[in-house]
Amino acid sequence: MARAAVTEAPFSGIRWGRRFTFWLIGGSVVMIGAILSWHRTEEFLIKDDRFRLAEARDFAGPSPSLTVEGVHYASPAQIRHIFAEDFGRSLYLVPIQKRRQQLLAIDWVEDATVSKVWPDTLKVQIRERAPVAFVHLPPNRRDGMSQFALIDRYGYILRPRVASRFTLPVITGIRETEPIEDRKARVRRVVSMLRSIGPLASQISEIDVNDPNDLIIGEHVDGAVVNLMLGDDNFAERIKNFLANYPEIKNKRPDARTLDLRVDGLITAVGGDGRG
Repeated sequence: MARAAVTEAPFSGIRWGRRFTFWLIGGSVVMIGAILSWHRTEEFLIKDDRFRLAEARDFAGPSPSLTVEGVHYASPAQIRHIFAEDFGRSLYLVPIQKRRQQLLAIDWVEDATVSKVWPDTLKVQIRERAPVAFVHLPPNRRDGMSQFALIDRYGYILRPRVASRFTLPVITGIRETEPIEDRKARVRRVVSMLRSIGPLASQISEIDVNDPNDLIIGEHVDGAVVNLMLGDDNFAERIKNFLANYPEIKNKRPDARTLDLRVDGLITAVGGDGRG
């Protein structure tokens, strides 16, 4: 019996080897068939006219295959330009992640989604940046003229391309050439200050952020503008103290145009030479 067991083992191994070979060949045939089938499907998606994105009816106009939502201040032409090479080609070939990254490079675009709507439409949803202030930029080198733009809470400089009306404070002391993280820190300091003073912000004309730890505001009072050095804390209390004591200050120092409020409970008139 031991001899019979020895002679049957090789045959068992041969049977398993044949089964493995059969399944290997069968699996390879199925895989090759799937690859060929997918290749034919892909070729169909690329070449069939039903999936082709229509080109604009005129050179600069929109394509009927591109739907854009959420745009108010961003440039529609900039958005269309990003998809220019896709028109006339299959929807299947559009690299939607790449197009999304290109949309995010537009100044007004905070976020964007790009979706394929079969058979022949691209849908773009834009979330625009929300400006929190005007920014008075230094004069440019080209013509020496000062510039006004908008800025959002993340420090992005925004330039309106359509006529718009914004009721926002004006920030000075920001440079477009400085790192965006520095701009972001300055803007956040302003937003925090405005939030803390509430209704008192209505009389502020400008906010100087050259030193983010010493905000200087231009306060409208009695038909004049007085610069108030607020420091970096207790903004509301310092402004209230100024308003309560302004009649006396005006009587004693009618020429004072800059007042130092950085010490709580104390108001110091600063002369042109920087001395009280």
